[in-house]
Amino acid sequence: MTDPLCGTYYPSIDQKGRMSFPNKLREILGPEFFLCAGHDDHYIAVYSPEEFQKYREKLSSVTGKAGSNVRRYLLSFTDKQVPDKQGRIFITQQLRTYAGISDEVVVIGSENRAEIWDKSTWESFSSNITFDDINAALSDLSI
Repeated sequence: MTDPLCGTYYPSIDQKGRMSFPNKLREILGPEFFLCAGHDDHYIAVYSPEEFQKYREKLSSVTGKAGSNVRRYLLSFTDKQVPDKQGRIFITQQLRTYAGISDEVVVIGSENRAEIWDKSTWESFSSNITFDDINAALSDLSI
């Protein structure tokens, strides 16, 4: 994947768990992609096949019982999706429950993956990020 995934999108999700996945992100991810449980918060991570392979390799590098447990847990949520002709994907009930998704979602680009968040969860998360947090995190970079 050469282009980074970025931007914020507000697609709708229907009662059956289908949503129109943003075209700009589909163009970068490719014709199929993997939906996974977010490993650092309650969202759905969306990886291209190439990035999903890298993710799996990183998970495989965690050794011992802890590594096995993490792989079992995180990969048990994984679902491969191929958007239909209207660009819709299906989000399993298991993933919707994990991410706390109700009826409104936000899709964001996050460099090497997209993320699908419940809208209220995303708004709470993003409203708690301050400029001081951003400046502290970037203080060693000259950007």
